[in-house]
Formats: sequence, structure tokens, C-alpha cells
Amino acid sequence: MPIPTRFVLLLPLLCVIGAAQGSAQEKSPTAASNGPALQKGQIIPAVRSAARPGQSYALYIPTNYVPERRWPMIYVFDPDANGSRPLELMKEAAASYGYLLAGSNNSRNGSWEMERDAAQEMWSDTHESLSIDDRRVYFAGFSGGARVSVWLAQLCNCAHGVFLNSAGFGVSSTPSHKPAFAIFAMAGMTDFNYAELAELDARLESLGSRHFFRRFDGRHAWAPATVWQEALAWSALWEMKDNLRDQDKGIISAEFVRATDRLRQREDAGDPYFAVGEYRAMAATFDGLTDTSELKKRLSALADSPAVREGAKQEKTEIEKQRSLEADIVRVTAAMRVAGGDQASLFEDASNRIRQLRESSIKERRPESRRVLERAAANIFAMAMETGEQLLDQGQSRTAELYFELGAIAHPDSKWPLLSLAQCHAMMGDKKAALRDLKRAREAGSTIAELAEFVKANPKLAPLMDTPEYRKLVAITSQ
Repeated sequence: MPIPTRFVLLLPLLCVIGAAQGSAQEKSPTAASNGPALQKGQIIPAVRSAARPGQSYALYIPTNYVPERRWPMIYVFDPDANGSRPLELMKEAAASYGYLLAGSNNSRNGSWEMERDAAQEMWSDTHESLSIDDRRVYFAGFSGGARVSVWLAQLCNCAHGVFLNSAGFGVSSTPSHKPAFAIFAMAGMTDFNYAELAELDARLESLGSRHFFRRFDGRHAWAPATVWQEALAWSALWEMKDNLRDQDKGIISAEFVRATDRLRQREDAGDPYFAVGEYRAMAATFDGLTDTSELKKRLSALADSPAVREGAKQEKTEIEKQRSLEADIVRVTAAMRVAGGDQASLFEDASNRIRQLRESSIKERRPESRRVLERAAANIFAMAMETGEQLLDQGQSRTAELYFELGAIAHPDSKWPLLSLAQCHAMMGDKKAALRDLKRAREAGSTIAELAEFVKANPKLAPLMDTPEYRKLVAITSQ
């Protein structure tokens, strides 16, 4: 059987990780203390790899860090290569529970070679300069970064846990047996990937895996700091159960109170189905650390209630409805890529369907129905943009243009499709349209600095900076 391509790409990384783990017992706790002095208690935006300065990562070191003992590390992957963004959300929790954080500034949605290189350099460089406990290594990521995280954990056999934010396993790697690592998943209630994570949670439960699924109010985005506080507390408690961290009665007691209060709020808010999943996960987490008899009693009372059965049915219905709404639009947009098809009429059909979907989500007053419509619209937006980017990379500018226009219809307030259209029109030689797109992007919220950086970074757009129209755009919008 041939070795999967992604596994081949990650072999060098696995060798590095294996070597680090193999020598962990031989190295003294102070072996990593000879690196450069790094500031504690605040995020360092860009630590450059000593071996490859083109690679960098954001870093957070707790104020009480000392190299004489080993510390747990969380390697974080943002789909836009913004290492500092997630660390800002995680730093307070990291300070509370003593975690090192490293967020890649190079890994982004794209090729696995790029993501592999970023992971490898971040791993190697931090292991040279910091005292890391290789028994307590975690990967975390949002969206495409979450998929990177779980792939690393699956292949390296080095992770104690993975934090999956707004995406889970890849389509070809859904777990068929109990994963060797714990999984804390999180998603907003209107996240277009919500269904994927809800189904993953049910799958992990059936496999007897160590897992937790935290729902929060929000869209497809990094989870808020409050959720990261719960996530890192959860991992710290499991470390105590695994004898990888000293049991701290103060932390155990405080987290038990927070967890039970949150579950009562779930029930009070009329979410018994969601509460049951969290009750079950919390009972497993605290069992052996404190008295969970009342927690289990409440779980037993709720589990077989009509409200919970109705909640499970409702969620299944919502997932099926979302996929049905998406399928009709995807069928039309897919036909736009087929040679010989009538792109103009197909584009008009897709545009009308997307507008109708958006209008329905705006008009809908029932929360459970509105969130299904919002998830579907958001997924169509993401699909249109990702397909457009792929087509642009393949040199199919005119078809890419149609997909970017659909993205703008699906999410009129987003600057992403407008910037992509500017790049697309520049590649087509239409400077006037590209300038119009940049103006629309500015109106959608792009700052002058963002526009300038985007234009400079794209060779086809850079010549626009010398035109009177571009200088006028900057002059007008900077007032």
C-alpha cells in the first residue's frame, strides 16, 4: 500500500519529534536554559527560528516560568499565519494553568509542505530555547489550522491533547478507533462547521474517547477567552488525573464550582440536550479528583428526559436542513466550472439562490431556524471563496471572478471577496475594475495600511500604486 502523500510530507517532522522525545529522558531540566533571554508575561509577536530566520512564531511564557522544571506547551496554528491573534485569547488561561504558547506566523491555509515546515521549525526552535515537557505537548488550531493540528497529532504520536476550534478531522481521516490524544472541540452556534464538530463529538463518545465539545454564541471564529479558560482548565485537570501535574485542591474545587454553575445556566437557558453532553464530560473529568455523585445523579435524571430526546432530534434536523440548503446551491455553482456550460445563466441562478438564502436568514425570527440559515449562508461564502482562490491559482481568472462575486453576495460586509476581486481583475489586465474593488474593500472596512500591504504583496496590483486613481483613493479615504 503506498504511503499517503501527507504522511510523506510530515516524515521529516516526525523524525525531529521522535528525536526530541527519545532524548527527553537524557537531557537535564536545564538543557534548554542556554537559549536567548525571552520576556515573560507578555506575547512576543515574532521569535525568529535560529536555523531558518524566515520562519517565526509568536510566543507566550508565563511569568513564573523557570527552566529548572519542564512545562507543557501548546503549538497553535492560525489559518492566516497570525500567531499573535490566538495567543491573545489564550494567554490569561495559559498564565492561570502554566502553559507555554507558540503560534506560527508561517502556517496558513495552503500547501502541507508549508504547514509542515512551519510546525517543524516551531517545534525545533522552542525545544532549543525552552524547557518543555514532551509528555504534555498539545496542538491547537482554528478552521484550517485545526485540521493541521489534528493531522500532526495523528501522525506524530506525541500529543497529549488537541484543541479543535471550528473544524475537526479531515474528510479522509475521521477516527475509526479511539484517538491516542484527548480532544477539546469548540464551535459557535452559527459556525458553518458546527455540524461537523457535533457529529465528531458523538463519534468520540461512541469510541470511548476523552473529549469535550464546547458550544458558544458566535460564528466561524476563534473561541473567546472565556472558552479557552475552560479548555486549558480541562486539560490541566486531566494532567492531574494522569499524574503529569501535582493535584491542586484549590484548582479542582474552583473549576468544579465553575463547571456546575455553567451547567445549571445551560439548563436554565432551556438547553438540556447540550447540558447532558457537558454533564457527561465533566463527570468523566472530575471523577477521582472530587465527589461527583451529585453531578452523576443530575446527569442520570436528565439523560432520559423527553426534553433531551427532543433536543437530539432537533439538532439532527438542523444538520440535515443545512446540508439540503447548501446542496442546491453547490450543484449550480459546480456546473459553472464545466466546460461548455452557460456560465452567465448559472451565475445568475446561483446569485438569486444565495440572495434568497441571506434574505431568509435576516427575516427569520425563530432562533433555531435562523442559525441553520446563517450556517448555510456562511458555508456557501467559504466555498465560493476557497473555490475562487483555487481557480485563480490555476490561471482561470474569469471563472474565479464569478466565484468571488458570489462570495460578495453571500457576505456583503466582508472585504475578503473584494480584495480577491481586485487581485483577479489585475491579473486580467483590468486596472479600472481592480481600483473599483479596492475602493469597495475600503468601504467594507479595510484600512489604508491593509490596502497598501495587500497591493504591495501582489505583483499584479503593485503598479496601481503609481496611478493617480490609487493616490486619490488613499488621499480621500485617509481623511
